Order: sequence, then structure tokens, then C-alpha cells
Amino acid sequence: MARRILATLVLAHAASSIPVQATAYCQAGVTASGQWTRPGTAAANWLRLGTRIRVWPPAWGRTLFVVLDRIGYGSQLDLWTSSCTAAWAYGRRLEHVTILAR
Repeated sequence: MARRILATLVLAHAASSIPVQATAYCQAGVTASGQWTRPGTAAANWLRLGTRIRVWPPAWGRTLFVVLDRIGYGSQLDLWTSSCTAAWAYGRRLEHVTILAR
């Protein structure tokens, strides 16, 4: 019974997108989860580590990200890219985030 309720909550939550202020970062290294930064890495304090999210519109052609890191003050979501030039050009944007799984 508890699994069915949890699955219903996750599906209901996944159906709606949340507008968040997003920035980008390019600092490579070990994340808060203990994994190395890689394409698809996101940082957020309001989501658990390991949460899979869909970001729209796409950032660098990618829509699926996994929260593997924590973020500093001033943004709700940070998306990792290997290019510091691309991170700088990204600036601050309103992204729509759908939580897929925790």
C-alpha cells in the first residue's frame, strides 16, 4: 500500500514543472555526492542528491540532469558544463524543472 501511495505522489509531482532561476558552472572536480563532475550534473540545495530532473528549455542540447552537487548563494539550480565560456554565456535564466525521480 505504501509503495502505491509513494508511486502516485512521485507521478503527480513529476507531471508539473517548477520555474527556477538557473545559472551554470564549469568548475571540475568531486561533487557533494562524491562523484566527478560530468555532462548532466546539476547542483541544487532544495533537491536530494541523486534526484533526476528534466530542464526546459534544453541547456547545451541536454534536458536530463542529475543533482550531484550543492550550490552556493544566489541561485536555485546550477548546471555544469565543461566550457567556462559556455557557462559565462548562459548567465542567469528561468528554467522549468520537472522532477522525474528521487
